[in-house]
Amino acid sequence: MKRLFGLLVLIALGIWAVWPPAAGAQLFDRNAYNELVDANSPDTIAPGTRITVHNWTQYRRFMPVWLQLAFSGKMHFHVADTPDYVIEVRPTGNYPMPKKMREDTEKYAGQTKLVPDPSTGGFTWQGYQAGLPFPNPTEPNMAAKIMYNTWAGYYQPFVLHEFSHNWETDSFGNVTPEDTDDSFYRLMHLSDPPYAMNLPDADGNINANRFIQLTPEQAKYTTALELISDDPSRLTEEYVFLPSLRRSLRLSTASRCTPILGTDYLADDTDWKPAFFKPEYYGEKKLLWAFADDKTAYIEASARGYVGGDYKPGGAFPGWPKPGYNHWEVRKTYIINMKPVPALGRGYCYSERIFYTDAQTWYSAGNLENYDRNHKLYHTTWGIIGPINYRGERTVMPRSFAFSEATDWQNNHASPDIGYDLTMDADVPGQYREAGVYTPGGLDRVMK
Repeated sequence: MKRLFGLLVLIALGIWAVWPPAAGAQLFDRNAYNELVDANSPDTIAPGTRITVHNWTQYRRFMPVWLQLAFSGKMHFHVADTPDYVIEVRPTGNYPMPKKMREDTEKYAGQTKLVPDPSTGGFTWQGYQAGLPFPNPTEPNMAAKIMYNTWAGYYQPFVLHEFSHNWETDSFGNVTPEDTDDSFYRLMHLSDPPYAMNLPDADGNINANRFIQLTPEQAKYTTALELISDDPSRLTEEYVFLPSLRRSLRLSTASRCTPILGTDYLADDTDWKPAFFKPEYYGEKKLLWAFADDKTAYIEASARGYVGGDYKPGGAFPGWPKPGYNHWEVRKTYIINMKPVPALGRGYCYSERIFYTDAQTWYSAGNLENYDRNHKLYHTTWGIIGPINYRGERTVMPRSFAFSEATDWQNNHASPDIGYDLTMDADVPGQYREAGVYTPGGLDRVMK
C-alpha cells in the first residue's frame, strides 16, 4: 500500500512520466480467456499436485493469463526451475462471508438496481443498503452486476489495520525497501454490529483509506488519504499530508494514470469507479488462486515466504509465493473485461482490464490484468489473503492482504509487499479509531 505515497508526492510536484510500450509485449487475445476451464467442467487438479516448469502445460487452462506467461519462460520475470518456484495444490477451502453479511444479503436482496448514468455512459446504482448488492448475478447486465459486487460486495469491518513491508525490484534485480502503516475504513453499508449501517460522519463516502510512510527516513510521516464516494460516478478525493510543509494538500482527480513514484502501480489500479466502465462477461471458470497458510499469514516473518522478501537482490520472479508458506486452490472465478467509457478520455492508460473475481468471497485484487492503449499487456496486480477466525467463523477479509504485488511486464519492474499485524475493529489500537482520523483535517495527527 505504500505505492500510494509516491503517487501523491509525484502529483504534488507536478511530475508526469510516460512509458513507451515494449515491442515484444503480450497482445490482448480474447481466445486466451475462452480457453480457460469452464466452471461446470468435470476437469480439475487433484489436491497434492505439484506444478513446476516441467509439467505446467498440463494445467495451463487453470491459470490466469499472467501466470501462464510467468511459466512460459518468454518474459523477463519467470518461474525458475528451483524448489522455491512450485505451486502446491490443496483442497478448495470454504470461506463464507460472516453471518451478518449473509443476513443482510438475504434481507435486502432485490433492492439494488442498475441505472444508466448519462454523465459517464456506464451504470450507477440505486437502492443498495448492505450485504451483497447482486446475489447470484444473472442477465441482463450480468457483467455490470459482477462489477458492483467486486467493488462493494466483499466483507469489510468498520476498521482494518496492518503494517506492510515492500521490496521494490528493478530490471537489474536491485531491491529498495519501503514500509507503511495502513488503515482501511468502511463508512457506509456496514454489516458489522455494533456499528451503524451508515456512520454519521461518513459524509457520503463508502470507504476511506489512510497510509502513513514509515521508511525510507526522508519520507517518514508522509500520509495519504483516499475518500471513496458512495456515488460510483464521482471520482475519489485524494489528499496528502507533507511533514516538511506541515500541511495537507488536495490532489487533482486527473491523476488516474499517474505512475506512482518508486513503484509499479498506477492510481487507477486501486482507485477505479464502476460508472466509468462497461464490462463484458467472459464466463465463470475454474482457476488457481494462492492463499497464505494460517500459521504464516499476517506475521512479519512471512516475508521470508516470498522470493526477495528478505531484501536480497535477484530472483527470477520477485514476490513469488514459496511452498511451505502458501498454497494454491482451484476456485470458481468470474471473469469480466472492464472496458473504459469515453468519459475517461482518450489518454486513459488502459484499453482492457481483466478482473478475475472469486465467486464465493468476491475477492478480485488477487488477479487483475491491465492492457495499455495499444492493447499490450502492461500491468498486472495480484494478491494473497489468508483465512482467519472472525467472530467464531473461518472466513477471509478481501480488503486485507497477506501479500500484494504490481508487475510491470513492459519495463521489468515489480512491487511486492507483505501485510502483517492485522487487527480489526476493537482490536485496532485506539489512535486509529479516533473520530476524524479518516478526514483531511485529521491527517496532521501523525506528527503527535
